[in-house]
Amino acid sequence: MADTLAPSPVPARRLPGGVPLLGHALHLVRRPLEFVEELRDHGPVVVFRIGTRPAYMVSTGELLKDILITHQSKFEKGGTLFDQATKLLGNGLAASNGELHLRQRRLSQPAFHHGRMGIYARAAIESVEAVSASWRDGQVRDVGRELNGMTMEILARTLFSRLTPEAAAEIRATLPALVAGVGRRAFLPVDFVHSLPLPVNRREAADLRRLYEVVDGIIADYRAGDLDQDDLLSMLMLARDEQTGEGMSTQQIHDEIRSMMVAGTETSATLLLWAFQVLSTRPDVERRVHAELDEVLEGRPVTYADLPRLPYMGRVIQELLRMYPTGWILTRRATAEVDLGGYRVPEGADVFFSPYALHRDPELFPEPDRFDPDRWLPERARSIPRHAYLPFGAGVRKCIGESLAYAEITIAFAALAGRWRLRSVTDGPTRAVARSTLRPKESRMRLEARRPQRTAP
Repeated sequence: MADTLAPSPVPARRLPGGVPLLGHALHLVRRPLEFVEELRDHGPVVVFRIGTRPAYMVSTGELLKDILITHQSKFEKGGTLFDQATKLLGNGLAASNGELHLRQRRLSQPAFHHGRMGIYARAAIESVEAVSASWRDGQVRDVGRELNGMTMEILARTLFSRLTPEAAAEIRATLPALVAGVGRRAFLPVDFVHSLPLPVNRREAADLRRLYEVVDGIIADYRAGDLDQDDLLSMLMLARDEQTGEGMSTQQIHDEIRSMMVAGTETSATLLLWAFQVLSTRPDVERRVHAELDEVLEGRPVTYADLPRLPYMGRVIQELLRMYPTGWILTRRATAEVDLGGYRVPEGADVFFSPYALHRDPELFPEPDRFDPDRWLPERARSIPRHAYLPFGAGVRKCIGESLAYAEITIAFAALAGRWRLRSVTDGPTRAVARSTLRPKESRMRLEARRPQRTAP
């Protein structure tokens, strides 16, 4: 009896609508979060257009497993978003492909070893305490800006132990606008507009030159002195490939630094801002966070050793990452024709996926728009499909700094929430703004000092 042949893959369903030259790009710009959820609800693989170029949106966890793990050799970092991001990230871990990416990951891995987390945590604790000490009861502060500055300070202490105040100020001044520019360029795919001598384009070009100069200066200072500084940069500069004995080139170190600057500030600062926005509208969650902190810390400062003893706060962070993934939309480029769930994706195609849309799929997460930390209790979390939750990616491209990010976020959240209540200055939940990252629209909040409650002996 002849073997039954598998059915040939079929073309993916095409999304109707769109306008000449721009395709569906205006939908991504004007209502991005609604658009990715609409694409999800149209089917597992849907073709839409960014400009005149077709793009494939993949929306199920099983198919994302195929892209990120099973058939990962048929996809590379690329597509509309990453083509723009590489201007900022260079060819670091976040954007490189193939053998270069594998080599750089091998060289960088020791810097993120679990045994080093305690060292980095001390830097985080000191930076957070400095911010907390500067706050005053009743003030209205731009908390988003301050959290960005705080995470940049943490990065400076862990990545560059010899960073000068002048260099740190330059990085803080240039990086946020450059990150914002990635989304603007990616979702308005009219290349000539981004090349025009417009004020915004001139500012971005000048900021990028300044950032390049700062990073080059940092590397030169390290090469001129003692490299063994027990920080991330010195470990990268001292790393040697076990197979070849070679280290990273100056250009590669430069690119890795810029990648870490973006990854090490945007994710943590944005998630912390979301944390306090959520607590300001969910007093039930806030009470449980405060009760756990008071019971575990008893009024003393948080330490790295305390993190496993804060399970509810851990679940709050997991739920924040579900509802507000910083990388709300990501892209790959197919390097070969591939069958995804019976749909044909051609070689060279831009493939999009949205952790935001995946994490809010009602078939995977009941009441997906409800903030519910207890959905991550072990007995409930077992029902969540493994690849339905991708805050840090999966497979060989999973974020190398995941453990460091979790530690930094938990320490900062615990230290600030233990001593402060933050209240939104607007009525109701703040609106999410999706550009290069997913941020709250409002970042000003009112500070209310709280006195930690010590448990009875």
